Amino acid sequence: MSIIVFAGPSISIDDIKHHLPDADIRPPAKQGDIYIAVQEEPKIIALIDGFFERVPAVWHKEILYAMSRGVHVYGSSSMGALRAAELDSFGMVGVGEIYQQFTSGKLEDDDEVALIHAPAHLGYQPISRAMVDLRQDLQRAHKHDFLSQAHAQAIEEQLKSLWYPHRTPEALYQFAQPLLTEKQLEALKHFLGSNVISLKQQDALSLVKKLETINTTTLTAKQVEYTFNENDAWQTLINDVENEQQAKAANLFDVQAHLEKEAETDNKLRGAALAQAKQLGLSSQPWIQPAFKKIATEWQCIDEQGAPNFEQVSRILHSLGTTVTQFNQWVEREALLLAYCEYKGFSDEVLVDRSFRQFKPLQN
Repeated sequence: MSIIVFAGPSISIDDIKHHLPDADIRPPAKQGDIYIAVQEEPKIIALIDGFFERVPAVWHKEILYAMSRGVHVYGSSSMGALRAAELDSFGMVGVGEIYQQFTSGKLEDDDEVALIHAPAHLGYQPISRAMVDLRQDLQRAHKHDFLSQAHAQAIEEQLKSLWYPHRTPEALYQFAQPLLTEKQLEALKHFLGSNVISLKQQDALSLVKKLETINTTTLTAKQVEYTFNENDAWQTLINDVENEQQAKAANLFDVQAHLEKEAETDNKLRGAALAQAKQLGLSSQPWIQPAFKKIATEWQCIDEQGAPNFEQVSRILHSLGTTVTQFNQWVEREALLLAYCEYKGFSDEVLVDRSFRQFKPLQN
């Protein structure tokens, strides 16, 4: 293989495949993934998306290792832009406006590009919106006279003060509401809602298009001016990665075999998965919204904009005789299972309930 791309919410698989049909597209990178990829001897590794919180992030030393082994490493849009700004002096190539803003010092915080998103089987659909994109929304709104400079600045400061999973277009409109008339607010919503532009997506696409122009057949190995030092910390990473791979292989028979069955998974398997998730210290919180949206989608309670329709969900709950407390408990369990499946790299088609129309709360 010549090109490995780590991507998720910033750019769709279809967009990557359109320009790089032979690329090996992988989920957002976590610590150890770059090291594993290097063992497959690609010529190029493109880092676009990567995990920030739930699991350890891609380590700088992995990228230095990759380049020392002759692999060309590019970064853009999200985690890739951040790492490229930190490692461009060593030879990592950054692409895009976000990368430029990090290198210039205009951006400093990791959470500028962070967001929460749905799992792989839902196409990594963004649930929140990155601060870099919200800031661009405000700048565009000011440029087109939907917001004054003072109002745009005030809203930006309020959005920046939020924890990144809570940064959404809805939050932007909530902060704008006291500053605008009802008519002005509706005009702002219409403008931003009908002209959705993502700087992260634009930068990711710029990188993919750049890679499209490279002839990997004649591409020579990356040359670096540093000597890679395999210290104790590096050996620890290698050991951790190899142990994790062995553990996954050991679980493949007794867990993955169940996941691939067509039959519904019983409560024992789900209970075991939940117990493991708790032992691993996984958090359901980042997955609450994806789990709820998954349920709403299966129940066909989605509006024209693709957002859950809470009134329709409430009507179904009422028809099922289900209390809000029971439903919330179920959503939390499903969210924890999504976190577990994502952590383990398993399909969640069976572990997470498929019979959403027949709500059955798990037994404690």
